[in-house]
Amino acid sequence: MKRIIKTVLCLVSLCTSAFAQTEQRTWAIDVNKLGIEISPTLSGIFFEDINQSLDGGICAQMIQNNSFQAYNVPDGPANEFSQSDTVFFGWTIVQTDGAIGEAHAVSNRPLVTLERKYDYDPNDKYDDEKRYVQYCVKFDIQKAGKGFGIAANGYGITSSTRERGAIYSNNTQRPSLAVESGVKYDVGLYLQGDHYKGKVSVWLEDINGTINSNVITIKKVTDNWKKYTGTLKALRTVDSRLVITGQSAGTFYLDFVTMLPEASHLWNNGKSGPFRKDMMEALAKLHPTFMRFPGGCASEGPNYFGQVFWKNSVGKPEERIGFRNHWGYWTSQYVGFYEYFLMAESLGASPLPVLNNGVTCQFVGHSYIAPLETEADRKRFQDIFVNDALDLIEFCNGPVSSKWGKLRAEMGHPAPFNLKYLGVGNENQGKEFWERFDIMYKAIKAKYPDIIIVSTAGARDAGREFDANYAEIDTKYPDTYVDEHYYKGDDWFFSQGNRYAPGAKRGGAGLTYDRSRPTRVFVGEFANNGTNNAYHSTLAEAAYWLSLERNSDMVVMAAYAPLFCKKGFNKWGANLIWFDNRGLWRTTNYYYQQLFSEGGNRALLPADVLKGDEADAKVYTSATIDTKTGRLYLKFVNAEATEKNVTISIAGGRQYDAEMEYMTSADTSIKNQGDANYYSSHPDVDSSFSYHEAITPQTQPIGKVSDRFTIVMPQNSVGIVRLK
Repeated sequence: MKRIIKTVLCLVSLCTSAFAQTEQRTWAIDVNKLGIEISPTLSGIFFEDINQSLDGGICAQMIQNNSFQAYNVPDGPANEFSQSDTVFFGWTIVQTDGAIGEAHAVSNRPLVTLERKYDYDPNDKYDDEKRYVQYCVKFDIQKAGKGFGIAANGYGITSSTRERGAIYSNNTQRPSLAVESGVKYDVGLYLQGDHYKGKVSVWLEDINGTINSNVITIKKVTDNWKKYTGTLKALRTVDSRLVITGQSAGTFYLDFVTMLPEASHLWNNGKSGPFRKDMMEALAKLHPTFMRFPGGCASEGPNYFGQVFWKNSVGKPEERIGFRNHWGYWTSQYVGFYEYFLMAESLGASPLPVLNNGVTCQFVGHSYIAPLETEADRKRFQDIFVNDALDLIEFCNGPVSSKWGKLRAEMGHPAPFNLKYLGVGNENQGKEFWERFDIMYKAIKAKYPDIIIVSTAGARDAGREFDANYAEIDTKYPDTYVDEHYYKGDDWFFSQGNRYAPGAKRGGAGLTYDRSRPTRVFVGEFANNGTNNAYHSTLAEAAYWLSLERNSDMVVMAAYAPLFCKKGFNKWGANLIWFDNRGLWRTTNYYYQQLFSEGGNRALLPADVLKGDEADAKVYTSATIDTKTGRLYLKFVNAEATEKNVTISIAGGRQYDAEMEYMTSADTSIKNQGDANYYSSHPDVDSSFSYHEAITPQTQPIGKVSDRFTIVMPQNSVGIVRLK
């Protein structure tokens, strides 16, 4: 692995005279004249279950395939999930000292009775009964030796990422539980005996078979399903596996195994869901005002069987129904919609769930479109999709006396979640989509007129699909927020600063982004894609973000996508935060979002562009004021390889305490996550492996200033001047 190259940081200093290598500029700001109010919801996050970001990612539950459901999965490639009842996805058979036995996946001993909350389409090609088949592991031990059983390897690596091609499934056979010395791990498992008289033992061990914890001994296994719990304390910081073995001849069954770190290693001590602390802390520092979830394309699903149905993800974790998601791996729903709402709430973000409307992702050919031809079809559509949306609103906002509000309370949240926004569909288009959107839109608005529905402009920034979708919205749904998506390159982001300016052309139909109409824009997904988060992508995106702020009377919400990517499991070329089982790398794209999300109650200030002897091709600015505190935030992007000596003049005669925080690098190809697409668990990792981030914001105090002072904008820089 190449060593991460540290960038040379330019020092910022107060300047009172010109330097030969520095261009001179002036920047005039008038605090007595307020421009538009900055949308209070402009800066948010979009969490999609992509890139192994949920299970094996932000979900702190460490056992892969913990309920043994990743078996006989419809529509998966032949080598994707377990195809044999003696092969357990993510698990390894354990036989010690001559132990002899058999382990099989069986479905005749269900742990719970799964509730049938949807009347699925009987005419579809899928066998809906497969949703309700529950597998557990049956152990038949002839000779125990020192133990016969299985070991959970966790979420780690396969022998080669390339062997999987586009397949995301992570059938880890190498111990990959990233345990830490001295940390306690809470273990839970369900056992049922068949007149089994022996003990069951549970422990951690490393790749060499060396025990790495205390041993939990279950002395008696009942003949009915029973949950057993215990705590394992790791002895060493080394990747391990969770071993579960029977110690005597006989038969018993195993299901729903969980392992979570102690509360101190969870976000908010576990009070806000089973989330990984470091990943949530990174999100909190973005100050998100909204959170869209669980997709994108993941919300629609690749097919009928892979669609997201939120009711299957709530209630007791043991009773939730997992599925193969759009991106080709198993989603256990240990984190379901309830936990998503907790996650948003704990971040201070308004939840924005996205529901499908019976039309699956267009990029896999709309492989399923819910039929509406017969009365039975229309009733089923009402039951599955329309009522699903209405019930979700009740789950979030309804009183505890309502059916779904009562469930919310029983799950631990009597207070409402105060849902304000609901997305219907994602990147879709065509007659079938809009016909079904119309049914859902009218039903939601009739019962919940205050809910803001998010519609879609499609998957691109312009073109036939974009224009056709906007034509539908203009005519029938002008009170929606229109979800626009685009993944572009440097040149596009630099050139689109006036995309949403008053009077600017919207698409190819000769229309504009008209402020007199109620329609507003939600940039639900954008990124400088294909760059692998090189620093130059940050300069272009940050310049564009300032244009969103300047036009946030039209663009009321915006979110980078994707949010997370686990190294070795990337489907996308650019991601805001990269991570592995033990740490993470915040990209420079992350850091400009963190810098530019500051300041509440903001209004735009009239501010001249930089003026000087020469015109700046790639220098961008935005000035805002907090109308309650009077604090000023002067944001800038200098995407040129020359520093700018800038004299700032502020009309108004006030005095401020000033500081500047910025990023800069002479080398714009640097990536904070490095180049190697594997991580700490990989056998090829060498001593150069690090979670070091090469480019991070640096703070420079400026001191007391009043109506005139000078700063240096370093070359290739993104920054903010704060004035209190």
